[in-house]
Amino acid sequence: MKTRKSHKPHTRVIAGKIKGKLIEFAPGKIRPMTSRVKKALFDIIGDCTGMNMLDLFTGSGNICIEAYSRGIESADLVEMDFGKKKIIQKNLENAGFKNINLFIADSFLFCQSCSNKYDFIMLDPPFKWDKKEELIRIIGEKKLLKDNGFLVIHLPKKEIISEKIDELYRYDIRKYGLNMLLFYGYVEKLLTIGHK
Repeated sequence: MKTRKSHKPHTRVIAGKIKGKLIEFAPGKIRPMTSRVKKALFDIIGDCTGMNMLDLFTGSGNICIEAYSRGIESADLVEMDFGKKKIIQKNLENAGFKNINLFIADSFLFCQSCSNKYDFIMLDPPFKWDKKEELIRIIGEKKLLKDNGFLVIHLPKKEIISEKIDELYRYDIRKYGLNMLLFYGYVEKLLTIGHK
C-alpha cells in the first residue's frame, strides 16, 4: 500500500524572475503573510530594481525573497528565533539570493546599533506584539530610511498606531480581510509630493 508523502507547509514566489519558487515555512509558531496580502503589497510597491531592504521579523524570508524576485539588490534580514535560521538560509539559497546578511538578533537591538540606510524596511511582527510603534520610532530616530525610502508594517486590521512617529509619517493604509498594511515615509518628502 502506498503512503502519501507529507508536505511541509510552504508558499511560492508570486511574480518576477523566480516566479513559482517554493519557500518553506520555518518551524515553530509563525503567522506568515497571506499570498493575497503579499501580492497587494508588491502591486503597490511596484518595481524593486536596485533597492536595498531591511526585513525585520523575517520568519522564513518570504517577503525578502519576493522582493528579490522583483529586483532588490541587497538585503539585511533579522530574525530573533535561532530555530528558524536553517530554513531561512535554505530558502535564500534555493532562491539564488546571495547579496544578503542574516542576523539572528532582536529587532530593537539591531536597529539601535545599525548604521545602514535602506530604500525599503519591512516590519511583520507578531500581531500581539505591543512594541510596534516604539520600534518605528527607533527607526526614525536612527534615520535608517533613505530620503526617498519607505517603511511598511503588517498589522491586524483593528490595531491603531500613530499617524506620525518621530519623523516618519503614515501616508497610506490598505486593508485586506483581517490584515492591514501601513506605509510610512519622511514627513518632508511626503509634503513635497502633496500628501497632507
